[in-house]
Amino acid sequence: MKKPCNIMRASFVVLLLLLMSAQAFADEQMNYVSQVLKDGNHEVVRSMHAQERTILRATAALKSDRPGQALALLASAKEQDPLVALLQAEAHRIQAVDAMKQAGSYSDDTNKQGQLLASADLGLGEANARLYSFIDKLNQDAGDPVDILLPGTGVANVFMFDKARNRMFLYESDGNGGLRKIADEYVVTGSEQGDKKVQGDGKTPNGIYRFISKLDGHELAPRYGPVAFPIDYPNELDQLHNKTGNGIWLHGYPLDVLRRPPQDTRGCFSISNNRLVEVANHVKLKRSWVIVGENFEFDQQDKKRALLESVRKAIETWRSDWTSLNSTSYLSHYHAKFRSGERDLAAWKHYKRRVNANKSFIEVRFDNMTVMHDPNRWSEGEMVVAEFDQQYRSSNYADQGRKRLYLARDSESQPWKILLEETLNQ
Repeated sequence: MKKPCNIMRASFVVLLLLLMSAQAFADEQMNYVSQVLKDGNHEVVRSMHAQERTILRATAALKSDRPGQALALLASAKEQDPLVALLQAEAHRIQAVDAMKQAGSYSDDTNKQGQLLASADLGLGEANARLYSFIDKLNQDAGDPVDILLPGTGVANVFMFDKARNRMFLYESDGNGGLRKIADEYVVTGSEQGDKKVQGDGKTPNGIYRFISKLDGHELAPRYGPVAFPIDYPNELDQLHNKTGNGIWLHGYPLDVLRRPPQDTRGCFSISNNRLVEVANHVKLKRSWVIVGENFEFDQQDKKRALLESVRKAIETWRSDWTSLNSTSYLSHYHAKFRSGERDLAAWKHYKRRVNANKSFIEVRFDNMTVMHDPNRWSEGEMVVAEFDQQYRSSNYADQGRKRLYLARDSESQPWKILLEETLNQ
């Protein structure tokens, strides 16, 4: 009977050592961050406003359990900043918890109050998000996003909203086949966590979208800041999943508000007004793409190449089978839940077999392709969106236009299947 007990004891020791090692690493990281902020020589710090630098230093001090140092730093911060006030309150709370511990078991009420104080959450989500964003910049993380697989010439830029990090990344082409990050901002999202399902649920939708219009002046209430950009939610994929709601915008803060907690909108994305004004210059309606999800992956070139190659191969095989006039092979590329307009898979098969039966040849060519990977898993599995210019010619018909495909696969070992097929209005 002693052997299982010894194994459990050894496992506990290993777990304890791992936790201690993780804590030591976290402390070392915060010490490094604090020193970089204090020195002010790093290029990321040199361009930083004094207030922001003070807030980051104070947040790092609190993470290292140094409330006195945090209070000393915040004494030089500008007044009437809600985030400064919250950090000061948190520093005082930590000091109060330490004092209560020193009081020991003075009375049952003292113990209860001490426990309540220790468990209090003052809502430092914005401070934490800003600190971890700064750490990513120091480590040069969030460089090349996996999900932007192939931005075609029609893509002006891509806005990426990471709800888990409360970060908005903005990428554009660097002119050499790569991407350049031109913005990395703190962003406020829906008051409720998770993917939007129904009207009024307070959640920010996950998926791939575009900015489709601009609102400002008399069109916009002051609580939305100086300008707003609606996205095309609900799109065709959302409608396939019976999602409801509308009016998902990128907008600013109320004109009299300086700070906002991380989850504080009714489903929109919100950034500070001064940053919104600068970012607004990059928004190109219908050409600025939007990707929304959680915990985006970066700098994984092998995975990105494999994803893009698999999608290209699937689309090329589909095109080849289409031109072969082998309707069975061609239609095998469509998902069981496929939709195109009012047609489901059965109606699509009937339509395509009838149309192709009267042709002696089909030629199809694709150009200017864009491919984006959805960071979110859907009920059909992994999802990508592909758009391209299509030139079609057959023995009795010719046409050209822009096409959009949503392709899904259940796993990496399974083939991509076309879930949605749309012809776009130019």
